[in-house]
Amino acid sequence: MAPTAAEIQAFFERVAGDWDTMRLSYYDESVIRRMSLRSGIAAGSGRVVDVGTGTGFVAAGLAPSVERVIGVDNSSAMLETARENLDALGVENVELVEGDLSELPLADGSVDAAFANMVLHHAEEPATMLAEMARVVRPGGSVVIADEVEHPYEWMRHEHADVWLGFTRNYIERLFGEAGLVGYGYESLGMQ
Repeated sequence: MAPTAAEIQAFFERVAGDWDTMRLSYYDESVIRRMSLRSGIAAGSGRVVDVGTGTGFVAAGLAPSVERVIGVDNSSAMLETARENLDALGVENVELVEGDLSELPLADGSVDAAFANMVLHHAEEPATMLAEMARVVRPGGSVVIADEVEHPYEWMRHEHADVWLGFTRNYIERLFGEAGLVGYGYESLGMQ
């Protein structure tokens, strides 16, 4: 059985201090470079949102390349860890905001790109989260998601609070189409 929203939030509140070490089993800094390339954002310009920012890993990686990053997360413990990480790195152009990922606290068309790294599989309604990302991106902007491909590892629901056991290419393409996004692509970025 998939975890509830409350169980997911409790999981991330509990593991916030350990998450950066835990994530290394699944992805590293190369995901930021690939996501950034996919966005088409010109270096030094742009305002972007990191949806489900967690410990600020992606926000910190994007910050040198853009004007401003808004990191949104619903876990106060994760945001506290993100603040500590960003301060330690001397990153000053990231604003951290606590908010619901299915109702982003941003105006329509207010960012040039929206990023979500390893977040969609935790969303109770992935279509709603993706539609919200599309809503806050200006016309012609980009929505970039890095997430799990479909897998059979049921244990991840319990050990990592995964709602979805990854996604197929067809499912992701359908979600992007339903959100009104065009020109979407799909590629494997996984750890080898």
